[in-house]
Amino acid sequence: MNPSPLKPPRNLLQTLFNSPVIIPFSRHLSTSKINQQNDLALYDELVLFNQFVHQQPLPSIKHFCKLLTRIVNMNHHYPVVISLIHRLETLEIKPDIYAFNISINCFCHMGRVDLGLSILGRVFKHGWTPDCVTFNTLIRGLCTNGNIFCARQVFDEMLVSGFEPNVVTYGTLINGMCKMGKVGDAVTLLKKVEGESESVIMYSTVIDTLCKSNHVRRALTLFSEMVENGVVPNVVTYICMMRGLCRFGLREEAVRLLDDMLCRNISLDLQTCNVLLNLISKQGWVADSHSFFDLMVERGMNPDTATYNTLINGYCLVHRLDDARRLFDVMSCARDVITFNVLINGYCKVNKINEALGLFNEMSRQNVNPNVVTYTTLIRGLCLVSKLNEALILFYKMQDCGETANVVTYSTLIDCLCKHERVTDALSLFKLMDGARVAPDVFTFTSVIDGLCKIGDVDAANEIFLELFNKKLQPNVCTYTAMIGGLCRNKRLTEAKELFYRMKESGCAPNVHTYTIMIKGYCRNGKLDEANELFVKMNESGCSPDGCTYNTIIQGFLLQNEFSAAIRYLEKLTENGFCLDAYTEALLLRFQSCGQLEFSAKKVSINDDAEERY
Repeated sequence: MNPSPLKPPRNLLQTLFNSPVIIPFSRHLSTSKINQQNDLALYDELVLFNQFVHQQPLPSIKHFCKLLTRIVNMNHHYPVVISLIHRLETLEIKPDIYAFNISINCFCHMGRVDLGLSILGRVFKHGWTPDCVTFNTLIRGLCTNGNIFCARQVFDEMLVSGFEPNVVTYGTLINGMCKMGKVGDAVTLLKKVEGESESVIMYSTVIDTLCKSNHVRRALTLFSEMVENGVVPNVVTYICMMRGLCRFGLREEAVRLLDDMLCRNISLDLQTCNVLLNLISKQGWVADSHSFFDLMVERGMNPDTATYNTLINGYCLVHRLDDARRLFDVMSCARDVITFNVLINGYCKVNKINEALGLFNEMSRQNVNPNVVTYTTLIRGLCLVSKLNEALILFYKMQDCGETANVVTYSTLIDCLCKHERVTDALSLFKLMDGARVAPDVFTFTSVIDGLCKIGDVDAANEIFLELFNKKLQPNVCTYTAMIGGLCRNKRLTEAKELFYRMKESGCAPNVHTYTIMIKGYCRNGKLDEANELFVKMNESGCSPDGCTYNTIIQGFLLQNEFSAAIRYLEKLTENGFCLDAYTEALLLRFQSCGQLEFSAKKVSINDDAEERY
């Protein structure tokens, strides 16, 4: 289709055409200084340009455009090219559409799309007809700057002017829309692209964006429409779709898609197969991952270390450690540190610390050096089985071996020491971090604050809490909750209340644990009205109380002989499907036996295993 004579865009460029003055390039950009020694290729082109401008007659604009294009493609010397084009203007060499396109491209790459649009204004004013490259370049520049609205305006002007967008136009705009989250607009535009083999890239882009935006069902529908429209999906399309399906645990759909890909004989290399295998294994679908592994071998592929690492990790995720170990033992390629780390982590997670340590010792025999992940994993494993001294020994051995501990290593040890009330040891490690130039994170600070609060040293905890702000870190809900809990337990309720409301003002929403701690603080201090009011506000804020919250407030009312309120909350507890804990039940039975309280034990569930959590 031949484009009809173009008219200036009515909205986008209206101001440009109303202005009689075209701003010269030189007003915005000075001639770039060129380091001749560092860029000899550019220097050669500039010498050639200088020869051109001294020829008589002057070469045609096409010769200059070829030279300018070479400079653009060299090292993206956009300001240089703009300066050279301005030089051509001073020589009264008339630009053609190719020269204009080069100018627009340079301005767009420099982030000055506004100047690119002014060039388009000059194109129209001089009666030139823009081509697809002109529009595509501007659309790309606008999309790169995040100005999708303006990019869409340029696209619409193409259509109004009778100019047919090509696959690059659609692809650029669709990609820009996806990056800005305008997936619905991208899907609508995608449906206008027909019969183009390149459209598979556009479909893949939109499918990937839909999956990443949690719209995996819409992505699957679009995938089906793509196939129905005769567009053959490629390996990228399948991987995007598989990633989305696996992420949402849609096993049946993922397996069907994988079968479909294999039936189409899509070309797969080892790296691609490893990516697919990783997606499946991470979901714990070990049977499917092993079937895919067998298929790889049948197709003549030689699994590498990454393949085995992925499979072993899959078995570890579902706690099939015996299968993981068997696969480890029969590997047909060299094991690396990741292989050992994956299996060590699997053993540690199920508290098989002896097996993990045995594997650690095996590393040296196989000439595989443990790294920070190996040591940190083992330290965490030792902490999980309360072997703190062994964990500390391994920590210092790690230093002796020249392996530097990171923030995760320190935080793991500090948290475990604090949980076992070895706060002095934890503080020593905390101070050691500064000397080792390892910056503590919010988790590290929270562990120390919680540890200090639980041994009653609230003042020291508060100092650490304030230090967190000095480090430009923001406390999270766990940090606030730990500090509030410490204040409440030490009967500093006013400070706890102030911190609770400061927490909300800072934009950190309290969770059920925070509310329960505050309610408990009010109850312990006999402030039942405040406890009741906070319980109501908790519900209003959208935070649902749990069984511990109900038990806490019931205990508070019982201990203050407010039996009617206690019974009212007891009924709510039952209605919401929660159980009494052992202490609340004991209180109820005690008051019932004294004749002060009547309730039917048969209507209330008892949780014998419940323990105080806050």
